[in-house]
Amino acid sequence: MHGYDVMKEGLPSGKWNVIFANHIIEHVSDPDYLLEECKRVMSRNTILEIGTPNLAAWYNRLLFLIGYVPNHVELSKYINVGKPFSWGEVPLGGHKFVYTVPALLQLLDYHGFRIISVVGEASTYPCSYIISAADRILTNLSPSLASAFRVRCTL
Repeated sequence: MHGYDVMKEGLPSGKWNVIFANHIIEHVSDPDYLLEECKRVMSRNTILEIGTPNLAAWYNRLLFLIGYVPNHVELSKYINVGKPFSWGEVPLGGHKFVYTVPALLQLLDYHGFRIISVVGEASTYPCSYIISAADRILTNLSPSLASAFRVRCTL
């Protein structure tokens, strides 16, 4: 086994200035436990920053309208099914929970976090210039349209 298993061990106690949870929350079996562990080790000045894919990304909205499974949603443990183009050939990412901006904000509020900021992140996946440009424009327009988003919060 490699690394530290937060879901088994919890977060190490100590003085934390920043907890950077980049593209983790969508992989864990119990996101509520992860957030409670973050809260347990945080002080009033600690920053928690969570980055995650966006279920409601602009392209996912279009794909769903024409009958495809949104990107980052996995319906099998063995194969990427229901995807357009050659996306079904992309290896599974192990996503258990995929969030929209409002959903993650509600979850963080439930656990007692105060939101500082929400920003969108454009995709880094190699694709045509037109798709990349559209992604950057829509990401700048609203985090809720972005490929991924990042929430900065505190207690």
